[in-house]
Amino acid sequence: MRKASLILPLALAACPTDPALTPEAGSLSTTSELETTSTDTGSAETTTDETAATSSGDTGLECTQSNECKDETRPVCDPAMGTCVACDAVEIPDQACAEANVEHPLCVDGRCVQCTAEDATVCDAQSLVCDAQSGECVPCTEHEQCGEAACNFYTGACLPGDAVVHVGGATPDFVAINAAVISFPSGTEGTIIVHPGDYNESVTVSDGRTLAFLAAELGPGVEQPRWVRSSGTSPQLTVVDATVLVDGLEIMGNASTAPPGVQLDGGWAWVDRSRIVQNNGGGILAQNGATLTLRNSFVGGYVADVDAIALNGSSLDMLYTTVAAGVPLVTNARALFCEGAATASIRNSILLSVDTVPEVECTGATLNSSATEAGVGFMASWFAGYGVGDFHLTAAGQAVFADIAQWQLGDPPTDIDGDTRPSTDGSTDYAGADAP
Repeated sequence: MRKASLILPLALAACPTDPALTPEAGSLSTTSELETTSTDTGSAETTTDETAATSSGDTGLECTQSNECKDETRPVCDPAMGTCVACDAVEIPDQACAEANVEHPLCVDGRCVQCTAEDATVCDAQSLVCDAQSGECVPCTEHEQCGEAACNFYTGACLPGDAVVHVGGATPDFVAINAAVISFPSGTEGTIIVHPGDYNESVTVSDGRTLAFLAAELGPGVEQPRWVRSSGTSPQLTVVDATVLVDGLEIMGNASTAPPGVQLDGGWAWVDRSRIVQNNGGGILAQNGATLTLRNSFVGGYVADVDAIALNGSSLDMLYTTVAAGVPLVTNARALFCEGAATASIRNSILLSVDTVPEVECTGATLNSSATEAGVGFMASWFAGYGVGDFHLTAAGQAVFADIAQWQLGDPPTDIDGDTRPSTDGSTDYAGADAP
């Protein structure tokens, strides 16, 4: 077109008398030339805009890589189509998910998930457990979710699966609990499986260790390991600047009147499905800013002049636990006694004492859906063996303590013996550790 604009003036000069080439015709040709030039310029501008658009990444496609796909039902990019698709629509689904998000490497029903019942690799790396229904890694809430290891309920992480030792049993790693404890260096985590038998010793867990003491077996008719102390002036278990988790043990029969069965000097202790009873120095003492959690346990016993649980500047979270104290011969025997800046949150529990003083002396305590002597009175016949620390309910006790507790989502699904509790939020239930 630009050659025509050059040739046309030469033609006019060579043939000035050609009637077809009047000034009007020349004027038309000039206008056409201008229009042509304008069209060419517009074309050049369009080409420049398209180049700029291409360089900014706006290709008109939905995606070029999977991190651009935000819809969880279409989590990966099909590069051939330039669209986000379900992960099972591509040739290698798991690989596509892993490339899209390394934390969600598995394809299930078109979605990229973290884990399945068959593959919990991502969860294992984080010491979490797999919720197979959602395909997500979640904190553990039961020891059984962590294989042979324990769940640290304070953090929601499973303790290391390669740090599990056995005490007692047919093929023990150790024959004494204390030997197992000191096998773990300061600051480490581990699980100690305790097999049935009598263990007469005093143990201290300290120096930042996190250790779980789990009964090898649980359930109706199963013999619990008995942790006793027939001599000396030390508790069976002392916790100093450490974390312990106890499940399914009997800590009983400390012959000394000086120490309780369990003493916390700071640190944390979470006790489940255990019996801390008939210790002459009382059940549990928590002091120096300690944190104590009790669930589905018996604490106390028919022991003179000692409190079943004593808190000094420490905190208690108690759920579905039966706490019973003995007789006052010289001084008081209370179910719960607090001093210092102590706090206690108590729910679905029983607190009783043979003493005539209040069974709970704790200004920092809050009680919900629980039974106290002030509310229901006291009869030793409500229990299978109050005098020996057996707080299972008799028929008479069942009539008294039924429908006092209220089960909530997240509460233990079973009682101290493994008997089933309700599973509907807001259901009434037996107070205390035993649900007949």
